[in-house]
Amino acid sequence: MVVQLIRLRFIQFYRGSGDLGIFRVLLLVVVLLPLIILMLVQRIAIHPWSLAIPAAALYILWLLHRRRRDYYFLTAILPKPQAIYLAEYFLFTLPITGLLLYKALLAHALVFSLGILMITFFVPTLKARVSRTVKLPMVPAGMFEWQSGIRKNLIAVILFYIAGLFGYYQILLSAISLLFLTLIFVSFYSEYEPWHMIASGNTGSWKYLLQKTAKHAGCFAVFLFPLICIALIHEDYRWLILGYFLATLNLLTFTILLKYYQYRPGAFSGAHQMLTTLAVIVSVILPVALVILLFNLFLAAGASKNLKIYLDAHN
Repeated sequence: MVVQLIRLRFIQFYRGSGDLGIFRVLLLVVVLLPLIILMLVQRIAIHPWSLAIPAAALYILWLLHRRRRDYYFLTAILPKPQAIYLAEYFLFTLPITGLLLYKALLAHALVFSLGILMITFFVPTLKARVSRTVKLPMVPAGMFEWQSGIRKNLIAVILFYIAGLFGYYQILLSAISLLFLTLIFVSFYSEYEPWHMIASGNTGSWKYLLQKTAKHAGCFAVFLFPLICIALIHEDYRWLILGYFLATLNLLTFTILLKYYQYRPGAFSGAHQMLTTLAVIVSVILPVALVILLFNLFLAAGASKNLKIYLDAHN
């Protein structure tokens, strides 16, 4: 029974990985995971990492255990599902346990295993849910693109953000994190809202564009700020990192202006998605970001003209 349930869990992970897309899954498996494992191998035997890494793993495991939604299902199969929890948790934490044993940190491995055992005896916190919608209290009101986009790409955003937090160890992790977070966030703007959502602001076209670009670019800057600060630890790449940081804000501005340059109420634009993705990729060559900056001036004029039908006429 335990083996069958673990097999079912792997099938769930496999199906859930489809939300990331094949390219992101390959990047995660081929690039990010090996770099993180390499960091663990090099650091886990060094104090305080030998304590911090197992403690962080136990804390994450505890958070996940508290929110398990399959408690009633498992108790219907087995009155005491601790054996299932224990098998799952030991299997998924096997890399850390194996590293602790490999580095001869026997006491650390024993305490880590006992911590996993203790977690299995806590009953998950179950609260009545009327909706499975993920709440995003940190996203400001009115940023409906982010509300919708983050919900759809939550797993990818978390994975690439965590990768960026390891940027102090390897600058490549910061670069990958910044690139793919930018790709994810610019994809939020390919679907056009109904015209009355724009007109409800009761502003002119230029003012609307200025307020929207400033608000969204500012929030994106705040979101990336911790990752940029971590990446700046690498002194040899500081100016390059700052350049790419400004390029990401420029790309988000480009994305918003292009959206309203092509705006058609309630439509979806595959061309917008293709052009913004292409702009992100070519901006890896940093001087191209200056070309996109100049192009933004053209887009701003066109977007303002396009929005006049919905904003200036309405006012």
